[in-house]
Amino acid sequence: MTRKAKARLLWAGLFLLALGLCLFWFARQNAETSLQTFAMGSYVRQTAWGPGGKAAMEAASQAAADLENRISWRREGDIAKMNSQAGGEPVTVDESTYTGELLEELLELCERSGGALDITIGPVSRLWDFDGEPRVPGEDELKEALALVGHTKLSMESEEYMYGEDRADGSHMDCLGTRYRVSLTEADMALDLGAVGKGAACDAALAQYQEAGVKGAVIAVGGSIGLYGQKPDGKAFRVSVRDPEGQGSMGVLELPGGFVSTSGSYEKYFEQNREKYHHILDPRTGYPAESGLVSVTVWCPPEMDWKWPGALSDGLATACFVLGLEDGQKLLEGYGAEGIFVDGDGAIAVTPGLEGRFSLTAPGYHREADAP
Repeated sequence: MTRKAKARLLWAGLFLLALGLCLFWFARQNAETSLQTFAMGSYVRQTAWGPGGKAAMEAASQAAADLENRISWRREGDIAKMNSQAGGEPVTVDESTYTGELLEELLELCERSGGALDITIGPVSRLWDFDGEPRVPGEDELKEALALVGHTKLSMESEEYMYGEDRADGSHMDCLGTRYRVSLTEADMALDLGAVGKGAACDAALAQYQEAGVKGAVIAVGGSIGLYGQKPDGKAFRVSVRDPEGQGSMGVLELPGGFVSTSGSYEKYFEQNREKYHHILDPRTGYPAESGLVSVTVWCPPEMDWKWPGALSDGLATACFVLGLEDGQKLLEGYGAEGIFVDGDGAIAVTPGLEGRFSLTAPGYHREADAP
């Protein structure tokens, strides 16, 4: 073999090696990993792309579990403590638990929805017991429980304070924090954040993805979904919208990110005396909402300036289901959120921001004129 031929062979080998290393690096940067766990009474399904994906998903799972411990009335966290001290001394929480910050945003939603979402619905939801042995409450006990419901009877005071924090490099930093004093003003009142818990878990997960620096990730907790970063192919995230009358999907959303939550009468229900009762309660009546809707899907775009946009999407889906199409559309417009409304006759209304992003795929449904 001549010297020239050997040189060509060497360069060819180096080229193939470089190509192989590039392909290995590209594959590593776009590697897909998945994880399934359980929290908030639902399966938690995650997919992440890029280096550190597995560790980020594990951190997200732990963050969702920690959040559940803080905000579930069934656990021994902040919400359970507030419920146990209803009518008594306030409970003090700071930014280390995020509970006060979350409650502050939820109270605004309760107010702006006219009480269609009310986080003090605990006395009523416990009577119906959809997660245990569901039943239709008697009129007298329901009337007594309804008297305890009202977000205006939840008192919250906040104050800023300075605290010190030791950093990993040995330095010390002074930080500005917010301390909240929260109290339920009447005995036997009770908070229930079940309408927003799954969306809040998505918030907690996306904070972990951002901290880990993953390229892109998706988390689904029950009917709530969080979309972070970008997919390796750069295309939009495709989110299936559940068919409220079947087991498959009704359509597909193509989104750049953000949070998606769906509330539907098909999720939890029971029958008694040949009547069907679903779990989305109207806090104003104490009974399952009768708005003519069977499903509401809400999208909070990634540019929305809220600390808990996932919880907001979850709460908005519930509030809109209770309010009905017209008032639900107005509520979404005020928040800069978008939605899909499905009624019992199979009519679908889509707000303008989802025009071109939603494709109807299931038979038996028809599009109404887009929301104004």
